[in-house]
Amino acid sequence: MFGLLDKIGTTAAAIAGVVAGALLTAALMSLYIWLFHDPAVATAAREGFVAASEKLALQGQIDEMNRQSKLAEAAAQSDRLRADAASKEADNAWKQYEAAVAADTGDDGCRVSPVDLDWLRKSRGAAVGSVK
Repeated sequence: MFGLLDKIGTTAAAIAGVVAGALLTAALMSLYIWLFHDPAVATAAREGFVAASEKLALQGQIDEMNRQSKLAEAAAQSDRLRADAASKEADNAWKQYEAAVAADTGDDGCRVSPVDLDWLRKSRGAAVGSVK
């Protein structure tokens, strides 16, 4: 008879141990969540990271726009310099042409009159626009 009671007592003790272990595990998990894994703390930390990453992304966009602006400014300056050089070259060519016309005293039947030169000057000014 004591053998049967012994088996029931041992079984009850084992069940009580399993229940106590489960309760202790649940209590420790709750304590861990409360102390170390607080969702509010994780949310607050993520909010800070989101703001910082958005700021970093916007700063990158601003830096890229500044870089592109500087490149465009340098290209525009280069174009201005080339346009000025081309304008000076055209002026020099025009002066050389006028000098050649003035020096032309040949009797080949193809003389350029002052009226023709005036017309060329007017048409040159209308055809070539100012870059500045």
